[in-house]
Amino acid sequence: MKNGHTSNNIHKVGWIFLIICFIVSFIAPQAGALSQTEINPISTPDGAVILIIDGLGSSYIYPEFTPYALDGAIIEKPVARNISMISDKGLRVVNVLTPSTEGESGHSVIVTGNSGATPAMVAYTDATIYDIAHKNGYLTFGILQKGDIPEILAEQDVAVHDITTSINDPQMEVIANFQYDSQYEDLETSITEALEINAESAPAYIEQYPEGSIERYYAYNRWAMDTAVQVLDLMHETYPEQKFILTINVGAVDTAGLYRRGEGYADTIEDLDIMIGELYELTEKNDLALIITSDHGMTFQSADGRGGSKSDKYASQPEVLRIPFIVISKNLNNEVPEGEFGQQDIAPTILSVLDLPDEMRFTNGRSLASKGYVNFKIILPERGAVTISRGNELVANTTGDDSYIFYGLEPNKQYDIRVETAEEPNEILKRTVYSDTDQVIRFDPVPDASKASGNVGQKDIRRTLGSVLIILINLAGLGIIFRLIKK
Repeated sequence: MKNGHTSNNIHKVGWIFLIICFIVSFIAPQAGALSQTEINPISTPDGAVILIIDGLGSSYIYPEFTPYALDGAIIEKPVARNISMISDKGLRVVNVLTPSTEGESGHSVIVTGNSGATPAMVAYTDATIYDIAHKNGYLTFGILQKGDIPEILAEQDVAVHDITTSINDPQMEVIANFQYDSQYEDLETSITEALEINAESAPAYIEQYPEGSIERYYAYNRWAMDTAVQVLDLMHETYPEQKFILTINVGAVDTAGLYRRGEGYADTIEDLDIMIGELYELTEKNDLALIITSDHGMTFQSADGRGGSKSDKYASQPEVLRIPFIVISKNLNNEVPEGEFGQQDIAPTILSVLDLPDEMRFTNGRSLASKGYVNFKIILPERGAVTISRGNELVANTTGDDSYIFYGLEPNKQYDIRVETAEEPNEILKRTVYSDTDQVIRFDPVPDASKASGNVGQKDIRRTLGSVLIILINLAGLGIIFRLIKK
């Protein structure tokens, strides 16, 4: 008898639950989602390799510039044939200035797209290129000899970094931050093991050359580049469908400028240039974008003097402030933009190259990517319909969500965007947008006249009732469960 009574209670609970859920389905506000529409075909790379060369000034590798020492002497430029070759095939931005000659700040600006970025800013949600990449299914890996501040390390799924940042006493540490489900377990293990093997071999690899020799500087960079090649080969052979960003930071160019004078600085750049040629071939083979840049440049006291970047007498020099920014990707036009740009423009350009039309939280940079198409991300205040037209031509018409991405719009055209929301079908939101670059277009909600007069609108009543009913369902369910357990 007791079991029958309990069974009846369970049936009653089931019916009550179904009835309440049916009511809530009509009253509670419905969640939206993201819809993606391809207007015209796009050619997105399968990922990106970001090579940050600490201390490399564009004055030493760009043909437009002649580097000078503080005493006015001309500094001999290195021969960087591979960098020149890559520059001729993609996007090369001549006048890019860093807002800070402090290494930590430079790296923070590169990943956040904010000219005043600090390490603390990097830690915020949606503040970096890595945050946006993660939201879109990318993984992030780092090989960081410098620029390995804790905030940037935390943005990597797996990273190896030099805890001493010292060519004389390299100590590489691997950090794994994977927070995903089991589908990435094998990948995490494979990448972590590969980096750990290389980390253990680093000291012997570098210390085989005498302390202070130029060969040790070469080896320090080469260890990082060789490790990067292994990661790229592993991802291509074992996980070819997985998109990712690999960030490589090499530190020996900066150190050579400080301790090996102008000649050692140039020699280290030339040796690195050989490896950059190898890296380029691999990224092209694996359909990856390649980005080459720096945190800041370097200047010298004299033609044979030591270099610097941070003290007052160095920091204002163009050789320090000018940094390279070169991007090669299958979806980019071969272009040299005119004008002056900032280090903060690097991050939004990387997102545009990867066709990720989203905004970082603090960015004040702009995308410099020159593609044969642009993408719009349109965000509505609630679920609704979006119509895009150009003149009398209908370009796209879709409905059902509160966020949309439209890929492959023609560049340098004027588009009319029309929005009609489900909650306010009689209120039409309109905007005209010029497609000079990828954009995030937000439509604010239509002002509610009843709310402005001090009354609660119908939409707010429905949302409030929906929230109250959800709470009551949970409370009622818990109460019934406790009663059944007690009986």
